[in-house]
Amino acid sequence: MVGEKMSPFERFHTRLLEKAENAFARAVTYVAIGDSVTQGCMQNGIVEYERVYHQVCRRRIERRYMGTVLNVINSGVSGDTAAGSRSRWERDVLQYNPDLVTIFFGHNDAHGGEDGLAPYIQAIRDLIGLVRAETESDIMVITPCMMMRRVNDRVADVHKPLVPRFVKLAEEGHLRSYADALRHFASANQVPCLDAYGMWERMEREGINIHSRLSNGINHPDPEFHVDLGTSLEKILLREA
Repeated sequence: MVGEKMSPFERFHTRLLEKAENAFARAVTYVAIGDSVTQGCMQNGIVEYERVYHQVCRRRIERRYMGTVLNVINSGVSGDTAAGSRSRWERDVLQYNPDLVTIFFGHNDAHGGEDGLAPYIQAIRDLIGLVRAETESDIMVITPCMMMRRVNDRVADVHKPLVPRFVKLAEEGHLRSYADALRHFASANQVPCLDAYGMWERMEREGINIHSRLSNGINHPDPEFHVDLGTSLEKILLREA
């Protein structure tokens, strides 16, 4: 229909339907690139590869598109940053010829303070440009989650030396600056954005102690938040399907 607004994930929808209707069609591929949250890191020493947000989203989509096959490539690397991931873009994103890419950095980037903000946004801009140039993939960015603000009893002994660094980060407000910068970039460039940081802000307004939702007490959301995030992701992706 003339003037009808297309979903920003129209191609992704088309591929899901194509695979659901034709078993011989190429499987749909979703690459989730990011840091430890994308990798699935929870409390100390535990990685939840099936309970991470992109797997939650996959299961929900497969229930809606019965018969489709959605392969999710977990390209999350603990400790990584947007700029630091440049060396693996070809290996961990482009080589899969994805139909969907989500970009979820900021938790480690924010430790770069004001000086790291421009390189953070530039790296995300460059990655989006590369994905658009080399693939037909739809793209979404995700703002970082909130992290610890004070000492709490969820922090493992092995991680307690990290606490002052994270408390300082909270006091200086850099994480919020990175979330705001990504929101602004996404809006200005018409890039779909899932505002994970905003989800944490809503929890705070509802009186929830955010430390109770950090599985390691520092920077890894609990499995329940991954469910909420994966559910929100699926709703955005399929809103106009």
